[in-house]
Amino acid sequence: MAKKIIRITESDLVNIVKRVLNEQGGYDDTIQMAQHGGSVIGGLKKIIDNIIELLSNNIESLKKNIDKHKRMKIMVDIGNVLEIIEDNLKKIRKEIMGNRELRKAVSDLRRSVERGRNRLSTLSSFTPRFANPEMPGGLTGAGMEIPSQELNDKLFDILLPISTKAEKLAFELRDEEENIIGRLGRLDNLN
Repeated sequence: MAKKIIRITESDLVNIVKRVLNEQGGYDDTIQMAQHGGSVIGGLKKIIDNIIELLSNNIESLKKNIDKHKRMKIMVDIGNVLEIIEDNLKKIRKEIMGNRELRKAVSDLRRSVERGRNRLSTLSSFTPRFANPEMPGGLTGAGMEIPSQELNDKLFDILLPISTKAEKLAFELRDEEENIIGRLGRLDNLN
């Protein structure tokens, strides 16, 4: 049989080594698996809770008739929170080892958060030194030209996909918890 030359990238090699370590017991050690799984699942649950809180607070504010400048400020604040959530999702995704569906759900949510944050930044932004009496507080963006109800609708359109992806991640997270509990139970039976 002839030898074949196979080219792989560095990331492919890292993934192969992680898979081999996992199969050799690197993550089958009960304590290590419980700690790692707990920290990843706990971190993702906290991110989902933050998204739910962000969405519920702002969906309530959509029902109220508030001044456009206040709405624009809220949108800037939402964008700032989404930036933190996106950064946390990038960090925690690297920690997810074996569950491809969970990694995909985290990636999908991160992309949805990024798109939402980018759309919000076009509608509303904050420039601290901006001096224009028509745009108090340094608020700028396309949202200043949009009627209030249309601005509410756009904000809802931005938040809805994030909510949907967060819900999908919550289901994947529940499945991963069951998987970890099952693996820990099987390992206990072997010992």
